[in-house]
Amino acid sequence: TMASLVEWASVAVVGLIALQILLSVVRNVTRRAYRVPPRITFQARLINWALWPKSLFQIGPQFRPLTFEGLKKFASKKTKLTDFGDPWFEGAFKFALELVHQNGYQYSPLGKLITFDSFERRLEARLRVKAELKDFPQAKDTPLLPPVFVLGLPRTGTTFLHHLLSLDPTVRYPKTWELFDPARLPKYRDDPTRDAHKRRQFVQNGIKRIKGIVPHIEAIHEIGADEPEECLIAIGMDMPLIFCTMPAYMSRLQILKEWDLTTAYANHYETLQLMAFQQSSQDKRWCLKCPMHLGFIRCIQKVFPQGTKIVWTHRDPCESIPSLSSLFQTMLEMHTLEDIRVDEVGQTTLKFWSEMLKRADEDIKSDKSGHSHVQYRQLIKDPISVVKQLYQDFGWEFTREYEQKLEEYIAENKKKREEKAFQKGKALHKYSLEQYGLTKEAVHAEVSWY
Repeated sequence: TMASLVEWASVAVVGLIALQILLSVVRNVTRRAYRVPPRITFQARLINWALWPKSLFQIGPQFRPLTFEGLKKFASKKTKLTDFGDPWFEGAFKFALELVHQNGYQYSPLGKLITFDSFERRLEARLRVKAELKDFPQAKDTPLLPPVFVLGLPRTGTTFLHHLLSLDPTVRYPKTWELFDPARLPKYRDDPTRDAHKRRQFVQNGIKRIKGIVPHIEAIHEIGADEPEECLIAIGMDMPLIFCTMPAYMSRLQILKEWDLTTAYANHYETLQLMAFQQSSQDKRWCLKCPMHLGFIRCIQKVFPQGTKIVWTHRDPCESIPSLSSLFQTMLEMHTLEDIRVDEVGQTTLKFWSEMLKRADEDIKSDKSGHSHVQYRQLIKDPISVVKQLYQDFGWEFTREYEQKLEEYIAENKKKREEKAFQKGKALHKYSLEQYGLTKEAVHAEVSWY
């Protein structure tokens, strides 16, 4: 009878959940050195247990093996669009999907859900950007002032400096919700306020879900729908360097080195044109940021106009590498219930970003538009003096209005950090080389030239 089937199914689900709990206990007892459990909330574990039957029996597209054609079909069905534009992105997406399948970690049910959504949302955004550019071809004629790019190893002050530079009233910066969803919703193209609200709300809800899984990510990287955010999100429409693929990309360093991302950067330029066209903000200088730009300065030089400025932040790698390893550990934690092999995370992080530094050093030597270097310690000690020096280096006007905005932001930021530091007696963000199986000698050997 139906009642018997429901009863049997309930018993089966409870049994599966009990088995998962038992496996977790066994892993805790047999855990080896440099293997740590994912730091996810109890709520996230409950969601994983609830989704486990769906994952086990592959119920729904999110829990079946990911295929490029399947993702394209799903995105087209949701948007009712089929034109993905130039085909360069196909190779990048297929390669990223291969990395997901070859990943050394078994994805949790929640991880599968996040991974599917990450890929599908990038394809959906791509379809809608191409559609809006087709409907408004004049957007591609929108002139852009030479922008400024903030780059450097992650955890070297790039986010803080990006926020400071974005406070200038003469500057335009990409907000998180804009980068996730650059195209206007067709239904609200004639209602900018409602359109922005809908797109912003969607991203805000997604951020809440991420914080519900790994709340400690806020101590590592400030996330907010209206905050200045990294270009990587929009470039993800061509090259899906996203949370679920980034650790895997880092382990395939040689292949990534061979990629020419000029097309991806050209499409990013068009996306910035579209965003400026939407808000008639072409008279403002874009302030852009992404640590990954470090390895692709050559693409910036090819695509962006003469006069584009580059600011490179620097910090002792013995401080930035373990902090960065902690960030990538968090990315893995969002997608798996397996123990994280933190020594592998440390080694991969060190080798990958050492190569990015070398590429940046090679490329910056041929830069003729203008670049400047910022030391992390000086930025933290006296941020306003650092910003003033940059404006002097680049010949930009530093106004009293802007200085007041800087003073207010720095005071508020300091207050927030102090509150977080003493919340529940925990520090803002703890990390060390030893946690990741690294030593100062190993780091210095890898980046001795830097």
